[in-house]
Amino acid sequence: MNDPNRSARSPGGAGARQSRSAVRTVLWLLILLGATANAVTSFGDFHPLVSVGFGLVTVLFVVLLARHHLRHRG
Repeated sequence: MNDPNRSARSPGGAGARQSRSAVRTVLWLLILLGATANAVTSFGDFHPLVSVGFGLVTVLFVVLLARHHLRHRG
């Protein structure tokens, strides 16, 4: 079923699609880095707040990735 609020053509084109792909790639890399840093600081001899900080930053990147996906799906 067609959505009357959505235009027939998506805004942008190949350039916009490439930009979205780059954003997703960067967000995935930041998630992996944050999760790795969180694991290292959890098992290492660091203050617990350092690990919590990396965990919160990683969750932020996951939320941004989900938001990006929801805004550009279709």
